[in-house]
Amino acid sequence: MDWDDIRYFTVLARSGSLSSAARTLGVTHVTVARRIDRLETQRKVKLFDRRQSGYRLTTAGERLMSDAEVVEESCLHFERKIRGQSDVLAGPLTLSIPETTLIDLSAPLAEFMRRYPDIELTVFATSEQHNLNQSQADILIRITDHPPELLVGRKLTDIPMYAYGTREYLDSIGGDMKKASWVIWQAAFGKNFGDRYFRNMVEDAHITLRTNSNSQLVAMVRQGVVLGLMTAPIARRYPELLPISDTPLVTSELWLLTHSDLRDSARVRCFMKFISEWPVAE
Repeated sequence: MDWDDIRYFTVLARSGSLSSAARTLGVTHVTVARRIDRLETQRKVKLFDRRQSGYRLTTAGERLMSDAEVVEESCLHFERKIRGQSDVLAGPLTLSIPETTLIDLSAPLAEFMRRYPDIELTVFATSEQHNLNQSQADILIRITDHPPELLVGRKLTDIPMYAYGTREYLDSIGGDMKKASWVIWQAAFGKNFGDRYFRNMVEDAHITLRTNSNSQLVAMVRQGVVLGLMTAPIARRYPELLPISDTPLVTSELWLLTHSDLRDSARVRCFMKFISEWPVAE
């Protein structure tokens, strides 16, 4: 049986959406639909119910899911182990890093490219989570206080985050955060978690805008209608922005992470050593 058939099945089962599965697999939603249709036709079994809300496993699909995940993990483990054996400083290397409006890593990436021109970088600059177990990336750089336990790596630095607004907006609220409206970064895991996390920092915060894009967050702060969290190096790009206080609202950690199966890859080791020696917080 084609391993890709199992992967398409498990990814669609977890996401429940053709478009979401397509993004994970790096193909079009039409391709996902065709592969699943072909799998069901060839095996003469209906694996999914097609509903308006998305794809849902049938009873037969549910019975097969756990076995499919075992095969999937075994194949992905084999794939990671092969990639981890590479001892050549050439070829592809995929990074998942924060958006440039959260922390700008363009300078170290450019210098890495100069030093290692045979390594072909793919960079996902996003706040979305990429799964190293699923081989979506080789290396993660993430702002987090709780890095996944199954990954290996190191803390690079602390990242202080300040509340910024335009001079006019700060004047309009008299420099009082309790009178401010806020824009907050909102991940795909749900409004309640994001609101609860933010209100641990700002009690009774008046949150008027949520976005999953830090670029959009910065843009709205610059419009002079909200306060928002950002790092000092990013805020310095915009002279109209001022911190409401010299004290960080929160300080998070910046982590460099990879999968244990990949840490012996020459490309992975080279990048992790390089970025560890770079002053990324400046």
